[in-house]
Amino acid sequence: AQPPPAASAAAAAAASRAAPRQAEGGTVAEGAKQTAATPPAATAEGEEGKRPAKPPLEGEAARRAALVAVTKSDPFASDSTKSAADSTRECKQLLKTMILGVKTVVWSVSNSRMQPHPLAGVQAMKGMSEEECLLVARLVKNGLPCFVIYGTGPDASPGEEKEVLDYFAGVFTVLDLRNFKQVFELQMPTLYERVRANSSMLTILQHFLANSNVSRPFAEILLSLLVGKLPELSAAPEAEAATLLRLFKLVFGSITLFPENEPVLRPHLATIVTSALRYASASPSPAHYYSLLRALFKSIGGGKFESLYKEFLPLLPSLLPGLIHAHARARTRALREVLLELCLTLPARLSALLPFLHLLMEPVRHALRASSEQVGLALRTLEFWVDHLHPDFLQPRMGPHMRHLMAALTRQLRPQPYPYGPTALRVLGKLGGRNRTELHTRPPFEVAPSVSSGAPLPTAGGHSLGVGVDSGGVPPARLYLELRPAAGGAVAPTASEPPAHRGPVRLPLDPAVARALSLLRHGPP
Repeated sequence: AQPPPAASAAAAAAASRAAPRQAEGGTVAEGAKQTAATPPAATAEGEEGKRPAKPPLEGEAARRAALVAVTKSDPFASDSTKSAADSTRECKQLLKTMILGVKTVVWSVSNSRMQPHPLAGVQAMKGMSEEECLLVARLVKNGLPCFVIYGTGPDASPGEEKEVLDYFAGVFTVLDLRNFKQVFELQMPTLYERVRANSSMLTILQHFLANSNVSRPFAEILLSLLVGKLPELSAAPEAEAATLLRLFKLVFGSITLFPENEPVLRPHLATIVTSALRYASASPSPAHYYSLLRALFKSIGGGKFESLYKEFLPLLPSLLPGLIHAHARARTRALREVLLELCLTLPARLSALLPFLHLLMEPVRHALRASSEQVGLALRTLEFWVDHLHPDFLQPRMGPHMRHLMAALTRQLRPQPYPYGPTALRVLGKLGGRNRTELHTRPPFEVAPSVSSGAPLPTAGGHSLGVGVDSGGVPPARLYLELRPAAGGAVAPTASEPPAHRGPVRLPLDPAVARALSLLRHGPP
């Protein structure tokens, strides 16, 4: 007999309530079985903190465990311990690979289009965002210390270091100019300190200044920093002062290499010149400031920078007298020669120098008596004036110095291999009759006071020639040429030779010298 409907419904409900409990009980039982079959190590991994930790190792076991841990954590280490040289070599290779990869990443990000907010109403802009520029600035700051590994240790290689630094500098040349300026305006002081500590870092600056894309903005940032460092040039140690001078020369050289960089120097030209003169006058060792001016004058000379010459023109009235006064007070020969070079290489047109030509005659005169390099510079300067200025304009300004100029020019009339003899002779020839106006003020001849001390000339025919002076106790002295028997080589008299002519023969030279001077002064009759 079938149960009643109510009993059937109650049985079905009880069965439905028992089924989940059975399933849960089966799951718990299976879990217990799985836990029992799991190894203790796996159970500890899965249930961290539920089981007590293993007791610490001691002695040799602890050392072995530490060695295994270090070996596993070192990406460069292998099963056999590597030497320090191998690890350094692998680090260098890894760093070079990373730099090449970073350059690709920076180029990709820099050349992507930033999508602005739809409601901003502006177009997409090429380059990096502010946050990305800060990341690149951190790359500069944190990347520079890594290159110490290339210049230290037994495997130091300057060539490899320069190559990697060029790669690193190339990372930033692919930046947009706006981003490039943002990055290096932030990190230029850090870069300068790195260069001061390690001169190899100059490779990065040279790379930037020689790159046509970033040369101008980088030169502008660097020069602004260097001008602020001018007071430190005299007080800094020799190595730091040399580095600072080299940085100035690099900036000036970039202006010569890329004439479009001329506006970079223009706002700083007057500051550099006036500050250098002021600090040099108050410094006990002003050589660095004058070397800075010499590098500046050499870089912008040659007539290619008109705007710089216009900026320099108002400085001439105070600059040239200051240099001449400093030359008069200089104590060392090297410093005097640097000042003479500055006076003769002023970056200005000849038309701008005409009001100061009378002042420049004195540096020319001193340079003609200086070292070989200064003599060549003075001769070129004087020849340039003679070629391009009218004699009626030049002569009144040369007149007060003509005697010293002619004396200095005639000192350069020497045969080969002296290199400046032909140039001096050419200048005297271009002066024409003006080179004879000061012959009466020539220095006196250096003659021997007696025949015995006269300089003998080469022997000829058993006789020797000598030049001497016979004053006879009454001035003026008479110059003569004497022919006398050579020592140990007297010639036996012949029948045709009169006895009176067997001694020395004196030939007066005063009439011949006077006649020659008269011809030089007034010309032939």
